[in-house]
Amino acid sequence: MFSEFKIEKIVVPTDFSESAYVAIDHAVDVAKRFGAELHLVHVLETGAYQGIFAPSKKTEYNELEEAQLKLQEDAQNLEAKSGISVSQEVVRGRIYEEIVAAADDSDADLIIMGTHGTSGWEEFFVGSNAFKVVTQSSCPVLSIQGKATRPELKNIILPIDNTPETRQKVRYAATIAKKFGATIHIASLLTEDSEDIRYDFEKKVNQVVEYLDREEIPHTQTVLQGSNLATMTMNFAESKGGNLIVMMTEQESNLTGFLMGPFAQQVVNHSKIPVLSISPEELSIADDSFHALG
Repeated sequence: MFSEFKIEKIVVPTDFSESAYVAIDHAVDVAKRFGAELHLVHVLETGAYQGIFAPSKKTEYNELEEAQLKLQEDAQNLEAKSGISVSQEVVRGRIYEEIVAAADDSDADLIIMGTHGTSGWEEFFVGSNAFKVVTQSSCPVLSIQGKATRPELKNIILPIDNTPETRQKVRYAATIAKKFGATIHIASLLTEDSEDIRYDFEKKVNQVVEYLDREEIPHTQTVLQGSNLATMTMNFAESKGGNLIVMMTEQESNLTGFLMGPFAQQVVNHSKIPVLSISPEELSIADDSFHALG
């Protein structure tokens, strides 16, 4: 029987920026489709203030009060306009840690957050809060660039590599495709080619195709070969008019040996369309038990 990805509670971090409100718009759309609740979280970051630059108690109190009033107003307006149940909280701490904690504490099924993206040295030595949330969250994370278009989901990009974990994300993509009436575009990613590798890889991709056939989900399948998986994936997404990329977060690091997983990091930080990132620990489905999904 089809195993659904259930979404009942969505955590949406907000810093009251344009990208945050874009993420909220997407969150409302998802919440309506799944009948989910929204939980808005604003983090007053600590750790940035040190030594003589530490704020006074009065300044801290004023910041907290101002943020609480603003977030409460946003939550009330959003609830009135959308009809969705919206809760909210303001917390202090490191941004990515508090977002992950809020999701854990509320037993959230999904985090939807805006990201400004990063570039250059900052990407590899500091990293964006979005990427840190992605790597530490126990639930899937939908990251959305601030310049993303209005919520629309007609074409889902599903990159498949040659690792066992990569197919764990299929049920997520399938559930979303059913809710939105979307088409799934499978991108079969090959970094090297040989008769044996291609034979084994095609068998795995065919399992995904057969699964989508059984679920009557429209899909296409394209083989892509090259050295930069992130660039191939994002270019493919653009060519298909993609509205969402669904990917795993950690198994990609096995392809190159980099601890941070450069494929996942590049896609999260640079994709112009929303990215749904799923940790392999989310599922306990082994390679030989893939058909248990169907």
